[in-house]
Amino acid sequence: MGLPRTTLAAMTQRGLPCACATLMWWAVAGQGSPSSAAPQGASPSRSGPVARRDNVSATGVRRVAAEELPAPDATLGPAISTADSPASAAFPSSPAAAEQFLSSGDPEAFGVSNESVPTASERLGEADGGVPLETMEWAPFDGLRHLGFRHSSTSGRHVGKGLPLERSSWLNRPLHVDWFAGPLITDSPAPGRVGQSNEILAGLRLGWDFDYFWGVEWRSGWSDPDLTTPDNSELSGHYFVSDINLIYYPWGDSRVRPYALVGLGLAEVGSVREDGTGQEEILVGMPLGGGVRFAQTRYLAWRLEILDNIAWGDNGLATMHNFSFTLGMELRLGARPNSYWPWRSARTVW
Repeated sequence: MGLPRTTLAAMTQRGLPCACATLMWWAVAGQGSPSSAAPQGASPSRSGPVARRDNVSATGVRRVAAEELPAPDATLGPAISTADSPASAAFPSSPAAAEQFLSSGDPEAFGVSNESVPTASERLGEADGGVPLETMEWAPFDGLRHLGFRHSSTSGRHVGKGLPLERSSWLNRPLHVDWFAGPLITDSPAPGRVGQSNEILAGLRLGWDFDYFWGVEWRSGWSDPDLTTPDNSELSGHYFVSDINLIYYPWGDSRVRPYALVGLGLAEVGSVREDGTGQEEILVGMPLGGGVRFAQTRYLAWRLEILDNIAWGDNGLATMHNFSFTLGMELRLGARPNSYWPWRSARTVW
């Protein structure tokens, strides 16, 4: 392969940089010598320059014709079919056979027996479809999704409602302490014999959000309603509750955070016996209700709650439904800043 005399002269007079540019132009444009041109009707040579400009893409990458690709190895199919894989015997050895298999959708059309395809239960190791105990991972909240509840293991952080938190999280400060107060609409401890006035219920709560959708807390509240008897005499009553509650947040990690609550505990109720003497009983209590939380800052949250404070009757007292409407203020605690010194000296946790 030779170069034109004008090209050699340019390389001599203008130096090496111009020579390099000239060689690149000559290789792309196909200005080769007649000896380098491919015969008409023959495919271009792999080692020679491309003789036609339309065989080069806009990026300078040479297009390869189908004739230039190596022929498929005829021994590829048999080599694969002799592998140790159970499904290797049915590996397609030609495009036509693969197309037949994909269009039919039937394993037997390709020579694969249904008996050779393991079922899901067989892959799990048991014929009845169960999962062997040694392969099971303990996930106590995984079954709740079948009941309509969410958990971070299946639903992530939030569901996109109530202003989702992206640069902060309730779990950054999972602990909280708060006080609450609000009206208590009481029920009669002994209907027809002893009445009870409405009063203010106040108390404290300690809680822990262990998941974006779940939390637990302890509540203690007290009130002093007045008791009335049929002769219109008034006595000082007493009402005290202490319980442990499970909280569910259906929207997850959002600034506006509605929740449902159910718990179990004790309720101390004051009443009057038939002989006019005072009576105080400790009953089984079960708060049931819900509310909404709002995160004002990283450390402060507000809480509005409505509960049915159920006290199961015993020893002459009836089952009572004391409804409370309370407003609470939470202080969020529990953040543990990570130190990245000397890469980053910030100590603030979002």
